[in-house]
Amino acid sequence: HQLEHLEFCTCEIEWDLLMSMLQHSPKLRSLRLNKIHDKVLGYHPLHWDEPSSVPETLVLLLETFEWRNYRGWEIERELASFILKHSRRLKIATFSPPANTVVRVGPRTTLKQKYGMITELARLPRGSTECELVFG
Repeated sequence: HQLEHLEFCTCEIEWDLLMSMLQHSPKLRSLRLNKIHDKVLGYHPLHWDEPSSVPETLVLLLETFEWRNYRGWEIERELASFILKHSRRLKIATFSPPANTVVRVGPRTTLKQKYGMITELARLPRGSTECELVFG
């Protein structure tokens, strides 16, 4: 219950576990999602179902949200949308696509793909009027 900063690995898409951690971290102010390993492990669902209740941490406390190695997959957009929409105190949300040096399998992220990600993220509703969206 004392957790203020959380880094969560997105190699295995365990959004239910993430929601549980958010629900049980009443002091969380900073959340970082990061694909630390080179490939996604295990089952890769294509869709995520929003939880029936929004963790209070998102509504009342979260100020900083960072997503490293954001790929723009549908399931990632769904989670990003949920976090941005419900985080009323969010000051900054940073999204970074995979760096060319990190991506060893598959094609590199092209400028067109990056532009598409920026456009999609910018269109998502935000719960905080002060939230600055950064794409790096």
